[in-house]
Amino acid sequence: MNALKNAVTMNNADATGIATINNVATATTLPVQAAANAPSVHYSGDIRARLSGLADEAANWESTVYATATDGLYGLLQKCYQLYIDLTNPADVNLKYKKQGLTDYLSMNGMSAYIDKPLSQRIVRCVFGDRDRRRISTYNVALRVIIAEKWSVADVPAEIAARGGVQEMSSGRKPGELTAKQKAELVATKVQATALASVKTAGTDQYVNTEKMGEKFAAVLTQESDGTFTINCIVDSNAAVNAALTAFYKAQNAVAAAK
Repeated sequence: MNALKNAVTMNNADATGIATINNVATATTLPVQAAANAPSVHYSGDIRARLSGLADEAANWESTVYATATDGLYGLLQKCYQLYIDLTNPADVNLKYKKQGLTDYLSMNGMSAYIDKPLSQRIVRCVFGDRDRRRISTYNVALRVIIAEKWSVADVPAEIAARGGVQEMSSGRKPGELTAKQKAELVATKVQATALASVKTAGTDQYVNTEKMGEKFAAVLTQESDGTFTINCIVDSNAAVNAALTAFYKAQNAVAAAK
């Protein structure tokens, strides 16, 4: 009887010990599971997944839709150039009839105001319409460059791409000439390493942005009669910074050329 009682007591003790171990294991495991299921982890992972998906979508767009659209534009400008050549061929006995066809098209489509415009502009207007005048102007400038430099018709798409696209061509840069952005980048490090003065006032404090630490701002300064400079405004604009750096690049080159 005592033996049976002892056995029951031992079994109960074993059960208690097992329960205690299980509780410890559970207590040890729960925080890990909770951390894995925490809202911060869920939302952080969700944003990473969305960004990854958008990045893949953008890469696909650049290699398909955008690339196709660009190729299509260059192909249209190539055909515009061929049309220009056809309408300026003095050896063509039917040239006057072809030019009349252009004039008739302009008149019939409500573009009579363009009849006296340069031939390249008339062609671009007929082909691309007038939905976005700035864009049409860019195409016209690109076509004029092609005409002036007498490109081979077959080489037009590749040459436009080599020039950096129609936007770069419309900027009036010569082949091989640095863009404004490239000029700004060349002097950015030098400017960053130069500290003419450090200014901190209640006025400049208004422009402090913790997200912009280490980044560049542009400012307008006035030289006073006593030789000091007054900061009139601070501009948070990459375009303004690049414009200032580009001007600095040109000034440095002018100084170097003078020497």
